[in-house]
Amino acid sequence: MYLLASIVSILVLWADWYLWKKYFKGRGLLGWLWWLPTVLLVLFVIGAISGIWHTFFMRASYLLIFVSVFPKFIYILFHKLVGRKIALCLSAGAILFFIYGMTIGFHRLSIKEEVFESEDIPAAFDGYRIVQLSDLHLGTYSSGSKFITRIIDSTLALKPDLIVFTGDMVNTDAAEMLPFMDDLKRLAAPDGVFSITGNHDYGFEKTAIDQAFGQIKELEESAGMQLLANGHVALARGADTLYLAGVENTSKNFFISRGDLSKALEGIPEGSFKILLTHDPKHWRAEVLPNSDVQLTLSGHTHAMQLKIFGLSPAALMFKEWGGKYLSEDGKRMLNVSEGIGGILPFRVGADPQIVVITLKKK
Repeated sequence: MYLLASIVSILVLWADWYLWKKYFKGRGLLGWLWWLPTVLLVLFVIGAISGIWHTFFMRASYLLIFVSVFPKFIYILFHKLVGRKIALCLSAGAILFFIYGMTIGFHRLSIKEEVFESEDIPAAFDGYRIVQLSDLHLGTYSSGSKFITRIIDSTLALKPDLIVFTGDMVNTDAAEMLPFMDDLKRLAAPDGVFSITGNHDYGFEKTAIDQAFGQIKELEESAGMQLLANGHVALARGADTLYLAGVENTSKNFFISRGDLSKALEGIPEGSFKILLTHDPKHWRAEVLPNSDVQLTLSGHTHAMQLKIFGLSPAALMFKEWGGKYLSEDGKRMLNVSEGIGGILPFRVGADPQIVVITLKKK
């Protein structure tokens, strides 16, 4: 991490020095003002790391990276190839692109409707409506964000039978939930509000994973959510029952992985209709399909890389299933990957913040 930060810092300073020497050296006050965005960026990063106005300084840091650092590199890369004027236009276009993504794009809420048809759905649950929320990353928003209020209002207006949250409530610390507790407590549905943990919900201190989990569990439950940590609940309607299971984050490589699918499904009667919440969609092919008979799996995590143009996203380079509805080869089992709502980067273009409504239909 420190090596990467050092390399990025050197590149940023080199770009500033290159352009200053080429265009601003010897121009008095204007020459020195050229360095102001980078000086502010350094101060904002220090402020974010130290915890002083963390959210504000984090957002300010990203803003300067998007509208100052990236455009400079674009100009340097292209000015000799296409000329100064076109390179300046490309840089200006990048600035407008990033500003749109950090303002309109990051708050352009969408409602997506999906349907899952199955012979296994109990008759009493035909037409059952599930709202899936995912990847709020609350630490990226300012306290009292009207956008979070809008998300809660929009969810309640859908009148779901069940609300589920598929992980990454926060960026790094459960305390990021505190400014939004009043809104989160308003979430309600006839069969309840259930959640699981995502990779970010454990923080980034490997020695404090259990502590972070305990804190997120306490706050989510105080907000009226039931955290499913490698367990399940039975939801009944008359004589019919479906089972909702949830695993802790289950990932490969460097992410925390504490999921136990067998434990989550243990005790569920064979042949029952099951819904599984698992944060990382890679878990579906890796374990859910080959080692269980779960019919419906709900995931998040990818954010569609917060960039989607004409239905294409760079997330497809990393995930076989990265956004939307996917069926197993026999068509009897489904995975829905929510593109999420927020993100550590306060930026989205095309991959709008998303509330998903899934309706169960009995064949």
